[in-house]
Amino acid sequence: MPDKLLAEFPETTFEQWREQVEKDLKGADFQKRLVTRTVEGLTVQPLYTARDVTGADSSLAAHRRGAAPAGRYGAEWDLRSEHSVWDIDRARDEITAELSRGASSLWLRFDTSVRTGSKPAEKPDGLAFTGLTDLEALLSGVDLARIPVVLDAGGSGPAVAAAYLALAAKRGIATEQLRGGFGCDPLGAAAQDGRLAYDLETAKALALELIGLAERRAPKVRSLVVNTTPYHDAGATGAQEIAIALGTALTYLRWAIEAGLPVGRASAQLEFRVGIAGDLFAELAKLRALRLGYAKLIAALGGDDAAQTTQLHAVTARRTKTLRDPWVNMLRTTTEAFSAMAGGADSLTTRGFDEVLGPSDSFARRIARNVQIILNEEAHVTHVADPAGGSYYVEAMTDGLARDGWKQFQQLEAAGGIAASLQAGKLQAQIADLAAKRESAIGKRAQAITGVSEFANIAEEALVRPTPTPSSAKPGGPSAPDAAAVAAAKPGTRLEAAIGAFGQGVQLQQVVAALAAGTKAFAVEALPVRRHAARFEALRARAEAHAAQSGKVPSAFLANLGPIPKHKARAAFTSGFMNAGGIAVLDNDGFKTAEEVAKAFAESGTKLAVICGSDDQYPEWVLNLAPLLAKAGAVEIFVAGRPPADQEAAWKSAGVTGFIFMGADVAAVLASLLDRLGVAP
Repeated sequence: MPDKLLAEFPETTFEQWREQVEKDLKGADFQKRLVTRTVEGLTVQPLYTARDVTGADSSLAAHRRGAAPAGRYGAEWDLRSEHSVWDIDRARDEITAELSRGASSLWLRFDTSVRTGSKPAEKPDGLAFTGLTDLEALLSGVDLARIPVVLDAGGSGPAVAAAYLALAAKRGIATEQLRGGFGCDPLGAAAQDGRLAYDLETAKALALELIGLAERRAPKVRSLVVNTTPYHDAGATGAQEIAIALGTALTYLRWAIEAGLPVGRASAQLEFRVGIAGDLFAELAKLRALRLGYAKLIAALGGDDAAQTTQLHAVTARRTKTLRDPWVNMLRTTTEAFSAMAGGADSLTTRGFDEVLGPSDSFARRIARNVQIILNEEAHVTHVADPAGGSYYVEAMTDGLARDGWKQFQQLEAAGGIAASLQAGKLQAQIADLAAKRESAIGKRAQAITGVSEFANIAEEALVRPTPTPSSAKPGGPSAPDAAAVAAAKPGTRLEAAIGAFGQGVQLQQVVAALAAGTKAFAVEALPVRRHAARFEALRARAEAHAAQSGKVPSAFLANLGPIPKHKARAAFTSGFMNAGGIAVLDNDGFKTAEEVAKAFAESGTKLAVICGSDDQYPEWVLNLAPLLAKAGAVEIFVAGRPPADQEAAWKSAGVTGFIFMGADVAAVLASLLDRLGVAP
């Protein structure tokens, strides 16, 4: 029966489809009308067929699917909860709650002061840690032999790993039972924090010591992580992230191989941590492409198929989240989580919808956790092997990203490698350039942000989270033992000495200082978190501060022309445009004469008027209305819509000061308007 039905539809070739499309376009440019070019550099065609994946590298095809070719069921999926609140007691309670409600592993993200070995800042951004006592209190309710723990302590990673091993010894836990990761990533830490406490040679030596410790004492723990989230949140594209991941991985692999470690054992020490943004297909294709790239890299180093397997930890992005209307972040997180799951990530961290506001509360953490649980247990996303596999669109995007990422990786290596690029500031500049292009697209609302640049609710009640303070930290007093044993230890045994020092009460800063003795800090330009919504949110903040100080919300009077059908579309467009910058609109049902408009404007008490109507109304209305509005006190007179080329000069002579329309730089126009309305930056 199905064959009979299909027989009724003649087979159509791509050429026949293209010919029909060209005919329907009636002379319009196919490339401009139907082909999409993203800010990230991707070209999206309107139709994909088998011809688009011809020539793909089939020798590594299995690595598209991830480490579990048959899919992931139940406990095999790793729901990794992030913990980064400064207060140790609160963090411990959060850990207990997460583990009892679905989390299968822990990601401990320590404060910048811990990561760099510096003094705590006024606004901490991670877990407190001064010594073994803090770590013991933090993990007091965790069965370390059962729960995988991943450490994230930046440049202090090797020292914190030593403290973790000291904790296991103190509890009498066989370190062979430990699982998770020590999280050593000196290059990623430098990119995120701007510095390491010691030079890169020392970082290399400590990383090799840590690999040795892991192999001898904790064979189920991965010692190194390639963390691309700092680059991702700074604005890197998918291809850039792949290049950076491969460049960082190759650096660490070279360190290990040069020290005598076979490539298979070196590869087994690596985990990748990757940020996931909002483009569903591009992000899942990025994960698949990264696995392909890494498999190709390991193959080039002589590694076998087992060594080519990638361990991927996906993390929902910071750059996509908003302060305004943060509830929409739940939807963004869900999309990102689905991308990670369908893309074959081995573990996933979904962050709270309120993370931009401060440490997430219990409700936000619950929602973040349940996103994964529902996708896994009810939507069964992880019960399918390679859900995106076989889609010509996804396969073509995977291959394109893999090729582009590999090309950029080669360029990175040719320029001296990732460490040299970071030191020279080249990589940071490249990311900043692409981030600026994305910001331009966001400013023009070509890339809309719901609740911020589109459908902004300027009357929304702000969601507030308390700012954490470093008051709960317990720095070591003058009676604390010193780290002389660590400083005196021979190269290759310093972390062993650090384990003993932590057990005796030596503090983290002392251990880091001892490890860094006689070296110079490795410093680079730190990568910022460039949130997509920041530019519009700054405008909203300006408007609100002005309203709080003056008692008046910046507003725009809508000079609606004629009956509702004539002005409704542009009045609605203007409302959304102005609200995105915190400017309220004074709406109405329209006016019959220019004199009525001017009278109503004079009574409105605002300085900004926007003429809203249809194209056929403007020639008659604008030249008469603009002078009347100016006489009524309008400082700014805008017209909603593009001006006809032959009338623009005349309209401006009549008093029109600007125009708003699709494709305009909304953020720039709003910033200029706030300036001219006397709203202080």
